[in-house]
Amino acid sequence: MILLNGKLVSNEAAGVSPTAVGVFTTMRVRSGRVEFLERHAARLERDAKAVGLAAGLGTTGLAGRCAACVAANGVVDGGVKVVWFAGEGGLAEEVISNRPHAYGVEAVARGFRLITRRCEAREARVWWRHKTLDYGVHAEAKRAAVAAGFDDALWIDEGGRVLEAATTTVFAVFRDEIVTPEVSAGLLPGVAREVVLGLEGISRPVRAGELTEVRLREAAEIFVTNALMGVMPVRGWDARAFDVSRCVVTREVAVAFDRAALGLLP
Repeated sequence: MILLNGKLVSNEAAGVSPTAVGVFTTMRVRSGRVEFLERHAARLERDAKAVGLAAGLGTTGLAGRCAACVAANGVVDGGVKVVWFAGEGGLAEEVISNRPHAYGVEAVARGFRLITRRCEAREARVWWRHKTLDYGVHAEAKRAAVAAGFDDALWIDEGGRVLEAATTTVFAVFRDEIVTPEVSAGLLPGVAREVVLGLEGISRPVRAGELTEVRLREAAEIFVTNALMGVMPVRGWDARAFDVSRCVVTREVAVAFDRAALGLLP
């Protein structure tokens, strides 16, 4: 079942036009609880404003609507997706749907493989900073990566700057710090990224800064994040391989992230 403007309807009765202007966010559901909802809601509002989505929706009551969708579908471990889009007459509409959790213990133990994908200048990526329905370039890059035997496509621009992957944010582990690219480079301010940047009590500081392709090749570990998977170790990038069993810093970050998701850390 899907929640359309607060009302439960069948999956077939609700849909979003492929030409609709809109924004979305996807959240992890664990033990029936939606994680980091306030952070997702804040970004959803920012993105809606950026695309000029008409007023009429807000995050007041969003938790209850998400909970209703989760309960109606019996979701225990999975995800919930919220889409705001311009409906008839330009009025904002909302669809909330559930989705399965695709990243189990086996996926984490195996780790992700990334393949480099080159992209254009920052000016051509203005909408990458917002989670909009116009994400075809990311979807195509992801499909191509999977078809080539990888899990995600890592965007690197013409200046050699590492940006993000098609569906994840990238972090590089060095001897004395963990670095993720600045959003000012033209990329999405992911909620999981924000959580990792705010983690305390791990063995080295985490910061946002410029991350070049050359420096990334010096990383001892690489991991990627998104709201559904949390922290995922990288076992390969192009021809380079990493031993996931030895990625101790990544495991440390993953444990701290899960504690934050469960409300055990500030």
